[in-house]
Amino acid sequence: MGIKELKKDDILHSAGDRVQEVEIVLKGGVRIHNADGGMVLKTGSMIGVSEEPGDTYSFDYTADSDATVYSYDFSNMEDVVKVIKLNLKIAPVLASSSVRSAVDCFSWYEKIRTECENLFNGVKRDLEDYKSLMFELSRDPEEYPEIENLMEPREAEGLEEWRLEYLNSLLENDAVIRKGYYGLNISICTGVILQNNEFMKKIFAEIIRICRYKEYLNEVTASFKMDYKYARAQMESEGESEGGEREIKDAMSIILGYSEAPSSTVQMFEKLVEEYAAAPDKTETTDEMRKLRKELSRIFYDVYYAIFMKTLTDKNPPLEVKMFLLFGFMDEKLAGKENTAILANFARQWKSDPSGRVVTIRDWLKLIYEMKVNPSKNEFDSDYIEYLREQVTGGYITREDEAAYKNDKVRRLKFEIENFFTMGNRLTFGRVTTFVPIFTDDAVLRPLRTALITPEKVKTALNAIRDIDFSLFYRDSVTAFEELEINQFVESKEVLPYVILMPNMGSRTSMWQEIDGKRRDTPARMMLSILFTEDLGEAMTKLCGEFRWEMCRRVQGVHWNDVTDPSLTSEYCDYMQFYRKNHDISPENREKIKLALQKSRNNYRTVFVADYMVYIRNEATGSARLNKIARGIVFRYCPFRAEKREAMKANPLYADLIEKYGIKQKGKIHLIQVMMQKIKKMEASVPETITRQLEYLKT
Repeated sequence: MGIKELKKDDILHSAGDRVQEVEIVLKGGVRIHNADGGMVLKTGSMIGVSEEPGDTYSFDYTADSDATVYSYDFSNMEDVVKVIKLNLKIAPVLASSSVRSAVDCFSWYEKIRTECENLFNGVKRDLEDYKSLMFELSRDPEEYPEIENLMEPREAEGLEEWRLEYLNSLLENDAVIRKGYYGLNISICTGVILQNNEFMKKIFAEIIRICRYKEYLNEVTASFKMDYKYARAQMESEGESEGGEREIKDAMSIILGYSEAPSSTVQMFEKLVEEYAAAPDKTETTDEMRKLRKELSRIFYDVYYAIFMKTLTDKNPPLEVKMFLLFGFMDEKLAGKENTAILANFARQWKSDPSGRVVTIRDWLKLIYEMKVNPSKNEFDSDYIEYLREQVTGGYITREDEAAYKNDKVRRLKFEIENFFTMGNRLTFGRVTTFVPIFTDDAVLRPLRTALITPEKVKTALNAIRDIDFSLFYRDSVTAFEELEINQFVESKEVLPYVILMPNMGSRTSMWQEIDGKRRDTPARMMLSILFTEDLGEAMTKLCGEFRWEMCRRVQGVHWNDVTDPSLTSEYCDYMQFYRKNHDISPENREKIKLALQKSRNNYRTVFVADYMVYIRNEATGSARLNKIARGIVFRYCPFRAEKREAMKANPLYADLIEKYGIKQKGKIHLIQVMMQKIKKMEASVPETITRQLEYLKT
């Protein structure tokens, strides 16, 4: 027990040493680390409390700068409470520091996990690319069963998202909370510190586990990486050059000059980009890097808005500007020379979707500005009209302003940029804590030539799903033919979604909203990265599953989980709630459902979407994976197309379901046929709407 003075890089504790002390950092910082990174415990932090007294240290503790620590004996957790009470005056500082340490600890874990996921996904993609390369080289590829059978890193347990959001909120409001909350009572400080220490223990355990996985991954893939690198080198030496096309140089000056943004904005942006480019570790989660990324992002969208507005009248902007609008490209040094050349080629050859359903973010913003579509909902689930109403209620604008703003093109556009674009770009990128909207070489996790998502690829993936789940995008609407004495006729119309391609290289998708406003016959809005690192088919299937669920909730309203009003969501909720008592489900399947609910944190939508993906990928091809109850619910509301139903009649798992569905459809068809006969007797023409509905029911 006593003061310890440390010089920079002095070792305080080494991994494997016995845990016998708990220390408070009085000055400087102590770095806790292993071979895969670390974090700094700053002034006010407590060292050792997240280790087990009597056990050995899991990590090394080294002075990050000249530091002073005060040590106390540590034999059980009660000693921690005593230490806090002995330091009554600085207890609020200790509590505040424990929050920061917990956030930094989670960032450390997230960084390692992202590296592992990238390694895993990268080696899987490289294996497929390797096979293609060897085919092009007319050589037989080596077999790598250890990579074929490689399992992805499992999800962490006990690291809930709400806790991180809560801790970040505490951190952002630290000055107020430290004075007005921590300072109220020593017991509050003690509780906060002990809670955060327990959370850090869980993170430490996950860090150790994921580091072991990473070590194993590198070990089993080492041989393959050498062979793949050699194959790539051979292919590149035989490949064609990019001759004839001009080299992209000084792109940032061209883009910012084109934007005609204020000189202060341009100078600030250039300064921030230079700082970011010079950062040795762009994924750091220090306060300085967080602030830099935040400022860089803010000005990026200001520049994007300025350039977008100019391109409304300029039909042929420079190639660099096209690259910026499509991919967030800003600087050839940040992007890398090879990536820059590839992106330039993509921009030259880009073709828009003739149907206008799969659009880049630039084309989407144009639809908003031209008032062809309404702005999307914001993070509070309010659309533009609701947002204006809330602004009036809050006293921020007047009724007169509200009326004027409703059709203000610029305000509508800015609402879309500040909400849908800003949040969607970050969301689809996938790694929210390290996101910047500028394209960088660090973001390239997959060869660009295979990552580019074109409208044709999206439509192909969607059509593959629609070929199975034919009624996916159909909505019921009611019409009347009074001249034919038909007061109410229900027609099913197909309303294909908008798929918006965000200007980044990312791994996530989002089913942003299922309809526009209150009208149910309006297109859904989905988003994904224009440079996508995951499997597009799986991603689109997941989006469609999410759409199925959300659209049902929208149609059912407050009855979405009321099983007395049968629907996809209500039956699935009933199935999830009472699966333990359902004798049609085997004990083995009950255990699977239990695990699925645990993995999804009891989110029924997540479980349904996973089952929907299995239904489309496996069940539709005759590979039974779902249990009887889940299969029955999904088939009832997402039936196969007629050809597939006919082909699967012989399958005993589907025979009864298909027969019941057929009886139900025949009843509907009969009613329309009777209606058509009545119209013909009136010597009138059968409306095309009725004819279309008859064909749909036969699908």
